[in-house]
Formats: sequence, structure tokens, C-alpha cells
Amino acid sequence: MTQYKTHPALQTDNYVRATTLVPDKYGIIQLSNDLLVAMHEADMSSLKHDTTEDVSLNVSVIDNFTQLTDAMEDLAKDMGIEAKFKF
Repeated sequence: MTQYKTHPALQTDNYVRATTLVPDKYGIIQLSNDLLVAMHEADMSSLKHDTTEDVSLNVSVIDNFTQLTDAMEDLAKDMGIEAKFKF
């Protein structure tokens, strides 16, 4: 019988249904969804023709983006690497 080691990033009780159950220890799937919703809401509530600035400066978008990058940094740490983002 073959023994398989599980990666620390996959050791979780938190699973998300997406066609099959997907381990989501850091909540990256939900955080990505929340970010997209926040960006859409900021875009829809903007009164400008070019909404790029309103979306990028929206408090909800900034908060969700920060939470998502933190989750990705935690995932990278469990994978033994350091996440680097270009802002």
C-alpha cells in the first residue's frame, strides 16, 4: 500500500463545493468571489464614465483585496515559498 503525504496547505476541514469538493483552507475561493462582487458594486455605483479610479479606491474593494493577498501569502508560506506581489 502506498503512503501519501498531504501538503500542509491541503490539511483542512474547510471544503467548498465547486463541481467536486475543493479544499479551501484559507478561504481563497470565497475571498475571490467577495472581491469580484465588491468590484462590481463599486463599478455599478460609480457616476463616472471611466470607473477605474472609483473601483480601485473603494473601501470594500481594498478590504477584500487585502484579505485575499493575506490568504495567498499564508498559502505560500505553507508551500515553503514567499509570495511576491507587484502593486
